[in-house]
Parts: sequence; structure tokens; C-alpha cells
Amino acid sequence: MKRAILMALLCMTFSQAFSQGLTREQKYFYTCKVFGFVKYYHSGVSTCSINWDSVLVSVLPGIDSATTVTGFNDWLDTMLQAAGPMTLATTPPPAVLPPDQRRNLNFGWINDSATLRADIRTVLDTIKNNFRPHAECWVKDNDYTTSYGGWLVFPHDNPQLDVNTATSFPDRDHKLLLLFKYWNVVNYFSPNNHIIAHPWDSTLYHYCLQVADAANPKALYFALERLTSELNDAHTEGLTWSQHYFQPPGWYSPMIRLRYTEGQYVVIKSQVSGINPGDALVTVDGMSTHDWEDSLRPYISAGNDAVFRRFMSQAILSRDNPSTVVHLTVEDGSGTYHNFGVAANVNPYSSQPFFYGNYYPNDSLNSIFWTTMQCDIGYVNMGNIKDSNVAQMYSDLQSKSTIIFDIRNYPNGTAWSIADLIYPNRRNFSNDLAPDVTYPGTFYWYRDSLGNMANPTPYMGKIILLINEETQSQAEYSCMIFEAMPNVVKVGTQTAGADGNISYWDLTQDIQTGFSTIGIYFPDGTNAQRLGIVPDSIVEITRNGIKDKRDYVLEKALTMAGCKLEVPDLAGSRPEFIVFPNPASELVSIEGSGAGNARCTLTLTDIAGKVLRVQQIMPQAGGFKTTVDLSAFSSGMYLLRLNGDAIDMTKKLTKF
Repeated sequence: MKRAILMALLCMTFSQAFSQGLTREQKYFYTCKVFGFVKYYHSGVSTCSINWDSVLVSVLPGIDSATTVTGFNDWLDTMLQAAGPMTLATTPPPAVLPPDQRRNLNFGWINDSATLRADIRTVLDTIKNNFRPHAECWVKDNDYTTSYGGWLVFPHDNPQLDVNTATSFPDRDHKLLLLFKYWNVVNYFSPNNHIIAHPWDSTLYHYCLQVADAANPKALYFALERLTSELNDAHTEGLTWSQHYFQPPGWYSPMIRLRYTEGQYVVIKSQVSGINPGDALVTVDGMSTHDWEDSLRPYISAGNDAVFRRFMSQAILSRDNPSTVVHLTVEDGSGTYHNFGVAANVNPYSSQPFFYGNYYPNDSLNSIFWTTMQCDIGYVNMGNIKDSNVAQMYSDLQSKSTIIFDIRNYPNGTAWSIADLIYPNRRNFSNDLAPDVTYPGTFYWYRDSLGNMANPTPYMGKIILLINEETQSQAEYSCMIFEAMPNVVKVGTQTAGADGNISYWDLTQDIQTGFSTIGIYFPDGTNAQRLGIVPDSIVEITRNGIKDKRDYVLEKALTMAGCKLEVPDLAGSRPEFIVFPNPASELVSIEGSGAGNARCTLTLTDIAGKVLRVQQIMPQAGGFKTTVDLSAFSSGMYLLRLNGDAIDMTKKLTKF
């Protein structure tokens, strides 16, 4: 729907401009669309019989200089003539696929009579109507017979512009070639284009001039950063980088680590005298942290606020020069402000890996593979345990009433082998949507299952998963594997929402990018991208908890496992609330008990964490009942969070 509205608006804009000629954005937009469509759908071009890159570069000067719609179409005709005649099909067209498998088949633009001349539309229609799925020469699945190089590989189409931007800066036409090749790979093969904040077509229209007119390597890299951030994909954030220029505002950092909690960026580690765990940032170089978020958001690809603030926790203190002094105002635990000038002189990725590694309140869990904690409860650190340890771990912990799997880290791929031991039988834990490289723009489903039928030694106890914004990709998939068990509770905060195998490649010799290429879905049909894993019980770290080296998430898990801790019990009774009907079309009812007698808050958000509605509820004798009207919202997935003194839980809600 978003894409249809965008195309209608673009067509209206182009129609109004017909007598005035086309803007550069309009010309680049349609040239890019034609370039990619012919590349993947034309019988000669899609089999690499034509050097299609050189054709584009040869016509771009004419495209750029065309001052009328007719002149622009003349150059498109030159481009199409170079492709040669389309082979006419002698077999039936492919069967019509369900909507979820043809989301990227968007050819309405071909019918724009305001911009594309009748003869051009006829050629494009001929290509579309006579295309038949076949092995493409440009792009293939990685068949896993060699070392993994990304889900998609490009055997005859190196997407890389073969230049180093610092030593051989490309001209305008080659910058457009770089952009058009990248944009079309994402356009045809990304399974998540339907859930990004802005339609991919509008991203092309908005950023084409920024790329084409970038005057130097840094400007080009930052334009590409802004472009790729539109994918709302934390995988993309980790993959888009340059050998010469660092993500704004830079790379180097002081010896301070931050986490976002209670609406603030809070120090969790510090080797700067006077700055201590639990202190909160007030300003950085004279700007509030909120202003820093607004400043850096266009450069950070993130699917939800949890992972955005994970990236911000590093970016807000990073600078591009190791001699830079960062000026901080910090609030200590008593509410007193202090000013510091701190050198950003450390490369966090190479010189201090332990300091900048996974955070636990006192680092005492970093070296543990598995152990038995108080109350005879099993604990497994998924960031440490390896496949060679799994059998012994299960032998040691199988008899425990509860096993806590800590996934606030990046695992070593052990959830698969653990599942084969603990599953009572074979079961489906994920449904995955992969691009069909023989039919660009379409996808196919496959089910991911694990376990052995009639397993003689299944795990019969409770499983508790510890999660937070560090839980990403394979870590999120590991959660889905564990969630297929019958007695699983997730404790912590929302995860990164970036799952599925990645495709990655070099845009130039010195700039790399990539994106999540598999759509990952829960067995109930919910898309995991951007949403991630939503905890059953939300437990956040606090400033006081950081100062006191308390791991509230672990404490909550231990109390939920029935352990009476010496520290205050964070769990209490485990209240519930129900949402019905679900899915719903308009009015939904929420009922619950165990919420205490104090006022609590019901918050409706989208999957990216944007707050859409807030309602206050006053329970009666610990119970409550209320309704939410969804009629003003579009179809899709939403989250309902109920928060109060005695309850903090989140449920998924589907609007149809």
C-alpha cells in the first residue's frame, strides 16, 4: 500500500512536470528502474550476453543532458536497443504466487505514461510478459560447497566499482552505476522491503543526487551511510563501513562504556577518573543526548529503538581523530553535575577488546561456560559454550528443575546441537522466506526444524532465556530454537530485530555493505525482522543497579525459577494478562489479574517501538479490564505493554 501511494504521488509529480521537462531525480529514478529490470528480466542481458554496466555508463551523459521528456525517452530507447530483442516465450508464464512470495514484483511504474513514451512502455511490457524463470548469470544462492561468502553471490557481476575512492575518486556516471547496482540488488532480493520505514523507491529518489553529486570520498561515504540506513537493519549497520572514513561522528572513543536505561545514557564501565558506573550523561560537547540522537539517527541503520540506542551508546562518544577531546557533563548518583574533558584516543575494536566486550554488571559471568547456581539452578552462557561442550553440559544440567540460557551475547552456534538433545521430538521453530534468484522479485518458503522423534532424554524442566539489545542475529535465532520447547520464559528487554543470513559485498575497493537476505518468521507467522524477541517479563538495568553491580535480569530469572534470593525479590508473583480477540479488526479487550492495586499503564507501540497510544488503568483488587480501539491503525503487528508496580509484560497483537 505504501509503495502504491508513493508511485501515485510520483506519477502525479511527473505528470505536472511533463511540459516542463524532468528533474534529475526523475530521470535517475526511471533510469535505475529500467537498468535493473532489463538486467534481471531480459533474455540476453540476464544471461550476460551484454556488458550491461558499460551500456549504462555510455548513456548516462545523454540521460543527464536531456531537457525534455522526449529527449529522455530517446536515451532510454538507445539503452534498450543495446539490449537487443527479447526472446519471445514458447512456454506458459509462471504461476501466480501468493502475495507474500511476490512482494518485490512491483512493475506499476512501467505504465507511467507521463514519463515513459508508448514505444518504451511496449518494449518493457514485452520483456515482462515474455520472461520465464531461469538461472541468472548475475546473482546466485551460495550453495555452501565453498567457504561462506554471503547468502547471495555475484559470479559474473561484481557489484564492486573497482576503484579506491581515496586514490581514484569516481566520476558522476560511475557513482550512479554503483548506486543503481546496489539499489536493484536490494529492490529485487531483500525480503524485508515491505517493513522498512520509507518505501525503497522513495529512498532512491531522495538519495540519487546526494550520491551523484558527492564531491569527495567522505561525502560519498556519508551519502551511502544515509542511504543504507533506510533499510532499518542492524545487520546493515554493522556491514557498511569504509577503510578511510568512519561512521559519523567517528571511530575512536574514551575508555567509557554506556548503556541506555531509564531514559539516559548511563556509564557501565569507566577508566576515567571521576566518572563512575551509574553516572549519567547530561551533555556531550554541549549537546544534549536527545540532540545527539537526532543528529546521528540518519546514519544508523536500526530496526527498533533498543538496537538504535545500543549503537548510540558507542557513537555518542566516538570521534574520527584520536587526539580529539570530548567535553562531557555527567550527573552523579547524588544529582550533582560534573564537567570533564576526555581524550577519545582508544580504538575499541582492537586495543581494548575486554573492556569493550559483552557487559555483565560485575563481569563475573564472562568466563563461565555453564554452572549450577544457587537453588540448584542450571546456568549456560551461550556466548562461551561450544559444540564440543554441549553433551557434557546437558549431562550436568539435565536433572535441574530450571536451566537459564544467557543469550545477552553472540553464541557459537550451539543452539542446534542443544535442541537435538532437549527437544522431546522433531518440531518446527522457524519459517524462513528466501529470495528466488531464478525469478527476481519473488521468494520461496522453507521450514526450519530440529530434534529427533521419540527422544529418550528430553528436558522436562523450565527454560528461562536472558535477552537484551545485544541479542542479535544468530542469538535471536537461538531464542527461537529454545522457544519451541513447551515451558520457556524470556526475561530482559527487546532484542535487535536483525535475523536471517546476510549478503555482503564491496561497493568500492574501500567501502563495504550488506543486508539481511532471509526473512525470518515465527511459527505463528510473525515477522522477526525489526521486532526481534519480545520478553515475557521486561526487566531493565537501572542506574542504581549498575552502581551496585546488580544483575537484575539474572535475579528475576532466579526468582522465577523459585529461588528465594538474599537480595530483594524482583519477581513477586508472575501476573498475566490476556488479549482477545487476537488477531483483531477494531476493538480488542485486555483482561488480567495480579497487577496490584496501584495504577498501571497500557502502552500500544508498533514493532519499531514507536508509541501510538497510552492508557492508564486502575486495577480493582489486583484485577482489571479495558479495551483498545484499533480502527485508526493499519493492518500489521503491534505490541501491548502493561507496566506497573507489580507487572511489566508485553504481548503481541495483530491487526487485520
